Amino acid sequence: MAEKPALNPETPRRRPGRPSRKEEVQRALAELGVDPATIDPRRILAAIAGDSSAPAGARVAACRALMAVRDPERSEDSVVAGDAVSVRAQQLLAARRKVN
Repeated sequence: MAEKPALNPETPRRRPGRPSRKEEVQRALAELGVDPATIDPRRILAAIAGDSSAPAGARVAACRALMAVRDPERSEDSVVAGDAVSVRAQQLLAARRKVN
């Protein structure tokens, strides 16, 4: 039996659907002329921390992230653990948990 000749010698292409989020971001950055390799996260965090129109929670989170980047061995837990009042409060909470 002879094969039917194809009407279209090219392989059929599906219509493109909605682009993925990654493709959308790449396209938007290309339109703006921004190279993702040149983006500095520290500068972005510093801009957020210094922006008075940004929400206070975002500014505080940016400041904490900057502090963690600048001094990685010092974490938030070690700062709290060094305070005598905090240590005593943690002991009282631990004792309360054992009773229940």
